[in-house]
Amino acid sequence: MRREMKVILPFILLVLVLGTTYAVEKTHDIIVTIPEIAELELSEDSIDLGSFLVGNVLLDRIVSATPLKVSYRCNHLDGWALKVSATAFQNAVDPSITIPVNYLYFGTEPDKTDKQMSESEIQVATGLEPVNTTTEIYYAMELPENAYAGEYSSTVTYTLVTL
Repeated sequence: MRREMKVILPFILLVLVLGTTYAVEKTHDIIVTIPEIAELELSEDSIDLGSFLVGNVLLDRIVSATPLKVSYRCNHLDGWALKVSATAFQNAVDPSITIPVNYLYFGTEPDKTDKQMSESEIQVATGLEPVNTTTEIYYAMELPENAYAGEYSSTVTYTLVTL
């Protein structure tokens, strides 16, 4: 039996060695493409701030009761910025009668509407990481001095830019 083991054992070792030396490996790559995304949505087409006259009281400032929800998504490698601008307020009856846009303010909370709106773009948010979020924007307006009575409107534009 020992003699047989002497013959079989080297043969088993030879099979094990040859079996591992003849192992073959192959690999392959998996490639995916993630497209660049820049999306922007507003929850409302129009916001009515209301009247400066509530009951018999003339208010110095009015604030939006509900926020505009600005939803944006961007994954640009060099970052992104959300910007806002607005036009001067125009009288509904006579568009030549205007109120400067600097009477309009905005912020992310109803009691923190202290950023003055401008006709040139103002940065609302910025980042270098991919983003997919919604920001609530509240508006406030101060009573213009010596303004004609009437309904006025302004166009507010949000822009999502890649950097």
